[in-house]
Amino acid sequence: MMHGRTAGGPWGTLLALALLAGSTRPAGAGANAEGGPIKGPWTASVSEEKPGWIDFTMRTRSHEENGTRFKRSDFTGLTDAQVQSPTAVDVQFTLRREAGTVYYTGTFRDGEGAGTFTFDPNAEFLETLRRLGIEFNDKRDPTRTLFTLAIFDVSTEFIQSMRKIGYDESADKYVEFRIFGVDPAYVRDMSAVGFDHLSADKLVETRIHSATPDYIREQRAAGQDLTLDQYIESRIFQITPEFAAEMSKAGYPNLKRDMLLQFRIQGVSADFIDELKQLGYSRIPAQKLVEMRIHGVTPEYIRRLETAGYKHVPIDKMVQMRIFDIQPEMIRALDDAKGGT
Repeated sequence: MMHGRTAGGPWGTLLALALLAGSTRPAGAGANAEGGPIKGPWTASVSEEKPGWIDFTMRTRSHEENGTRFKRSDFTGLTDAQVQSPTAVDVQFTLRREAGTVYYTGTFRDGEGAGTFTFDPNAEFLETLRRLGIEFNDKRDPTRTLFTLAIFDVSTEFIQSMRKIGYDESADKYVEFRIFGVDPAYVRDMSAVGFDHLSADKLVETRIHSATPDYIREQRAAGQDLTLDQYIESRIFQITPEFAAEMSKAGYPNLKRDMLLQFRIQGVSADFIDELKQLGYSRIPAQKLVEMRIHGVTPEYIRRLETAGYKHVPIDKMVQMRIFDIQPEMIRALDDAKGGT
C-alpha cells in the first residue's frame, strides 16, 4: 500500500512542481536559519473522494503550501473518533517516516482539523541514500529534501522495490513515482496490457494523464487498439466512445480517431455543428469543419456577414476572407462607397 501520495487527486501536478523544484538556499537559510526543524500551520479535511483518507495542507513558509493526502492510519495517535468528533477535540499525533517524523498538534471537529506541525529530520537517511547510490540535489536545503522524502514516504523499501524491476532513479524521480502512484504493481499492470519496459518519465506521464491500464482496457473494449502515446493523447483530449456517439448523432457517424482528435483540438462540437445548421450550413465535410475552426469561420462571423447583407456565402470564400482578415463591415463599406459614386 502506498501512503502519503496524491495520484489522481486534486493536488498532484502542483505538488510535483512545488516540491520537486526544492529549495536552492544554502542549509541554514530561511525556515532553518537556526538549523532547527521545518514547522508551520496545518489544516486538514476528510477526503470526500476516498473514505479513510485525509487531505492535508501544510504551510512551511509564508507563501509556500504543501498539500497531500494521507490514510488516517498513517498517523500515530490520531483516531477516527477524534477526526469525526462533533465537538472540538485537542489532538497530538505523528507521521513517522524513514526520512524523519512530523509532529502535529491542534484540534479536529466534524472531519476538519487545524493546528501546527514540526518536522524532525533524520539526517542519517541522506547517508543511507548515498550508500545506495541515489542521486539528489546537494544544493538544496537537506532538511527540506528530507521533508519532501518523508511527506511522500520515499523509503528504502520503496526504492529497492522499484530497483528490482529495473528503475534505478534519482531521489526526485522516486518522489515523482510516489506523488503520481507509480509502484511495482502499477508497472506490472501496464505490462499486462502490453506496455512493458517503459521509461520512468513515460510511467509518470501515463499517471498524470490517467492513461492507466483500466482506461486502456476500456478503450480496447470499445475497439480502440492504439499505441501508448495515442492512448495518452486520447485521454488528454477526451476522445471517448461518448464523444464519437455525440458526433454520430450530430450527423458525423463512423469518424476515424484522427478526425475525432482534430474535432477536439479545434473545438468542433455538437453545438458548433448545430449553430451552423441553423444558419443554413449543413452536411459540411468533417475536414471542412476543422478548417472553419482553424481560420475562425464561426457562427458569430457568419452572422456578422448576414448583418452586413451577405447571406449564404460559400464556406471556401469565408475561409479565404478570414485568412486575409477581411471583415464583413469592410466589404459593406466598400460596396456602399461604390454605390455612392
